[in-house]
Amino acid sequence: MEMTRRSFALTGLTALTGLALGGTSLSAFAAGKAGTLRYGTVTEVTNIDPHIYAGNSWKVLIGVLYSPLVTFDTKGEIVPAVAESWEQPDAATIVFRLREGVTFHDGSALTADDVVFSLERIRNEATGATLRGYLVDCTIAKIDERTVEVKKSEPDASLLSVLALPEAAMVSKAWVESGVNIKSQANGTGPFTLAEYESGVRARLAANPSYFVEGEPKLETVDFRMIKSDDARVSALRSGQLDMIDFVPWKDIDMLARMPNFEVDSASGAFMSVWFNATRAPFDDPRVRRAMAFAVDREAISRAAFFGHGTPIFSVPTPPDSPYFNADLKGAVSLDLEKARALLAEAGHGEGLDMELIVYQGLGIYTTTAQILQANLKEIGVNVSIRLVEWSDLVSRKNGADYDAMIYGVSMKLNDPDAYSYYLGSESAYWAKPIGYRDEDLEALLDKGRQLTDQAERKAVYAKAEERILETMPWIFINYREQAQAYTRKVKGYVHLGGALSEAAPAISLPKIALD
Repeated sequence: MEMTRRSFALTGLTALTGLALGGTSLSAFAAGKAGTLRYGTVTEVTNIDPHIYAGNSWKVLIGVLYSPLVTFDTKGEIVPAVAESWEQPDAATIVFRLREGVTFHDGSALTADDVVFSLERIRNEATGATLRGYLVDCTIAKIDERTVEVKKSEPDASLLSVLALPEAAMVSKAWVESGVNIKSQANGTGPFTLAEYESGVRARLAANPSYFVEGEPKLETVDFRMIKSDDARVSALRSGQLDMIDFVPWKDIDMLARMPNFEVDSASGAFMSVWFNATRAPFDDPRVRRAMAFAVDREAISRAAFFGHGTPIFSVPTPPDSPYFNADLKGAVSLDLEKARALLAEAGHGEGLDMELIVYQGLGIYTTTAQILQANLKEIGVNVSIRLVEWSDLVSRKNGADYDAMIYGVSMKLNDPDAYSYYLGSESAYWAKPIGYRDEDLEALLDKGRQLTDQAERKAVYAKAEERILETMPWIFINYREQAQAYTRKVKGYVHLGGALSEAAPAISLPKIALD
């Protein structure tokens, strides 16, 4: 995935450095940690349960408060986390050897029992964990005090990648069973502890003095401020109230990049789409969904909403640089109003239909995309009523199956084609499970692809899975979007990642970030 990076001349470094040092204690200097990073993030995090995905900002918080068994480094490679090593005796089994001396933030030691408890909590349907679908057929066994075996019923080529996601966080069995509110409190093994948390407003993180990676984190504290307004977030950065912001508004990427005292890193990887409640009539008919897909002007959306920082998707979102990219599907779904009207008539809606579209109001790209979609669908007789909502309301409606359709921006999550299971597999708590969606043909193909280890064989299977996705069109894929972070030049050590890791990049970098 192509990455662009714009660097500019340093100005005002002396003054900025003075600010960075102002709130730093002598003890922090003695420990080699210094400064507070003030980080403005777009979405309001209202639930910090580490096993239930709740948006991009949630992923950053969870990624630095908790640790999985393994993780991704700044090169995108899987590296040890609380597990110091692992073996794969066969394609269905991974045996993890835990590090010695890893402790939770409350000072208790991480044990094999905690690992088993954490993975079983993900498997438990009552938890509603995002990764349950990947682990539901696992057996998880403690071999000894430092060894845990994870075994699936069938070979699974994606298992190690799945366990490297922040959503596979390790939690303390004793702490969870003590009755704490895991939605508002945290006790992980990550590089930062949760010092303060105001739901949906802010979080203050403090360096974990017992973090198991030597020399990390480099910062003393991180002050998360949840600022949904695009303009307010940018203004806070420009005025010096923040050091770093995520989700740089697409209209401001080029403007900030031209300013000499900021750096802007951007990369593709995330994509925009329309999610149907595909079990609610009339959206349970693939012909209705496909009709709308052929009515979308993706070029217009990419220009108007993303200011040149978006690329239309005319098939499925597997990126072109993936070894699993299927060039035969290129252009499979492009603007074709005659075909759209014919499909709608074939489905019995030749006179048109009404639809409510749920749209997050915190980002301009969502509202502008919604307005263009509304105009596009009007052309084929679909009357779209746009309902603007807060992020927490959008997530609540998604999880409660309370919508006709909604606009959503996500990434592929894994550097593996089985990333489709994260969303479209029937056990996906993220999208399919809440609405009861299950396509038997797709399910069989995803199962088969996961069990194969030969790349050529896997590519052939996932090509068929992608064809099935386009035949049934549970989502309309609109475009890839660049994702940008902007920060002052005193911020050092941030590495922006594209592709499946674009969302996780801030969490991967935060332990390594320092302030000049």
